[in-house]
Amino acid sequence: MKPEYYWVPIPNLQIEEEYSGKLIVLEGTDGVGRSTQTRLLRNWLESSGLAVYDTGLTRGRLAGRHIQEAKEGHTMGRQTQCLFYATDFADRLENEIVPALRAGYVVLTDRYIYSLMARAVVRGMHRDWLHKLYGFAIKPDLILYLDVSIDQLLPRVLASGGFDYWESGADLLHGDDLYEDFIRYQGSLLEEFRYMSDEYGFTVVDANRPIKAVFQELQAQVRTVVQEMLAGEVSFTEFVGPMLPVEEPPTERRSMSETLRDFFSSLMDET
Repeated sequence: MKPEYYWVPIPNLQIEEEYSGKLIVLEGTDGVGRSTQTRLLRNWLESSGLAVYDTGLTRGRLAGRHIQEAKEGHTMGRQTQCLFYATDFADRLENEIVPALRAGYVVLTDRYIYSLMARAVVRGMHRDWLHKLYGFAIKPDLILYLDVSIDQLLPRVLASGGFDYWESGADLLHGDDLYEDFIRYQGSLLEEFRYMSDEYGFTVVDANRPIKAVFQELQAQVRTVVQEMLAGEVSFTEFVGPMLPVEEPPTERRSMSETLRDFFSSLMDET
């Protein structure tokens, strides 16, 4: 297919010809399970015979490392942050995403421009400016948004290492309690994601459920997009067979984070 852009492409990123790959985005806030679901989807697609390339925020060679260094200092301004992330995204689009799409890969990206825009809006940046800043982005074939409640998000974040300075909005709220900052910031972020859902055509997936249930719904959505890539061989159902189950880790090998996550989840269920 020939790519569509949200506004105008950067001149050296403009693609005139059609490409055979597919661009699939997984969106959602930190702790919602994007990385796990991206890994499961990649394994499933590759086992189905498709070439997969996965990428994500701050993985570009040009700016990725420098963004992490700037965040460690806790001094990065909101406009600088936007421009830094846009630079990283443009680099990955030109050097990773577009070449993979041209080569016929299924490109799975752990977040896209939507997380960047949602974070910036919550920090007071204008939507129109952000639309133009990231307007060179190619429109994905599928945007899967993992929607989660604060009640479900809290134990997951605690189990995975606690509250992060930036994901708690501490640079914005300057509160004395990181927990309260997290609740306020994530609430605003989730509200912005839901606002963007209609504008950008998110496919909303309930991420409050167990990993396996979420994965199976993602499989169903993704297969409708990649089915045509197997045209001329056999049907997708015949090629893939039944949906692959997600293996649960053995009880004796459960990590401390998994144990804590289950413990906090049980507390939430009792309240």
